Amino acid sequence: MKFTGLTLTVFLLILMPFSGCIGFEDEVIENSNEEEIIESNIYSIHCQEYDYLERCWKLLVPDSIENDTLVPLVVDIHGYTQDMDKHSNMTGFAEIAMEEGFIVVYPDGYENSWNAGDFCCGVAFEEGIDDLNFLIGLVENIIDTQPIDTDRIYVSGWSNGCGMTQMLAVEASELFTAAGCMSFYLIAPPSSDYSPIPFMEVHGLLDDLILYGNTGLLYVFGQETGWLEEGAIQNLEDWKDLNNCEGIAPEIITIQDDYDIRGYSDCENGAEVRLMTLNYGGHNPYAKDCEDYESDSPDDAVWSCRKNPTGIESTRILWDFLNDFSKNDDE
Repeated sequence: MKFTGLTLTVFLLILMPFSGCIGFEDEVIENSNEEEIIESNIYSIHCQEYDYLERCWKLLVPDSIENDTLVPLVVDIHGYTQDMDKHSNMTGFAEIAMEEGFIVVYPDGYENSWNAGDFCCGVAFEEGIDDLNFLIGLVENIIDTQPIDTDRIYVSGWSNGCGMTQMLAVEASELFTAAGCMSFYLIAPPSSDYSPIPFMEVHGLLDDLILYGNTGLLYVFGQETGWLEEGAIQNLEDWKDLNNCEGIAPEIITIQDDYDIRGYSDCENGAEVRLMTLNYGGHNPYAKDCEDYESDSPDDAVWSCRKNPTGIESTRILWDFLNDFSKNDDE
């Protein structure tokens, strides 16, 4: 990320403390990318100063949404080396939002990374970027500027963004209704004020980047031994403990030839916990073929083409899980 070049803005920031909050006035930039999967005029890109850095996000507000009707919000967080544009083109939340009428925000990480907890990830972690409070402030900004149903705020993400998703869930459970993400684990300690919220993770059994099991080296990040103790099943059990779920072993919710869903349903606050296992899936669980993905970076293509070969609509299944929950128990 770069510092803003607007002299007046810098001058005002020097006169007024700004760290830890996002103002309601933001710069809106029209999105003219002709390769967007849906009409470009549906998206708007917003940038704002936070901790003296320019932080940006991409907002999708479907035309069907009316200002006097409150709708859900999904925060969808990209993976390491990715950005908001690539992520919005890949996850499928945009199409679902257009069909069902909710708002999606795609925040941009600092230097294409998120400070998601223990040793992760990239420059954001190395420089101690306060992504947690940036994202909380971003959601509060959107609540103030869009017709958001505050009982139905959800967070999702992929890889490094999945780690960030889980950090937000355990640090800001009062804000988020439910969380669900792809291909990573909880590596941040929960807040002492954590109140159980529903959680679901989707993970490819053949993921060779963030391993499904807990016996190999996560070589891509060059990590120490901390993550060796994790794995998809262990992450499920961690969330079982966090949400005070009953049961000795997870129940099988759904079983198909190419995936299954297991988890715990008898949990505090009704905060169910799920793990969706893609039997033939790699690191990228989204239903997108490699030949459809365009990138100027070979490394980026490697990340994005660890595909979901059977085309399971994992985002749709994840959304159906999230959409079942509201802070309002009467819904």
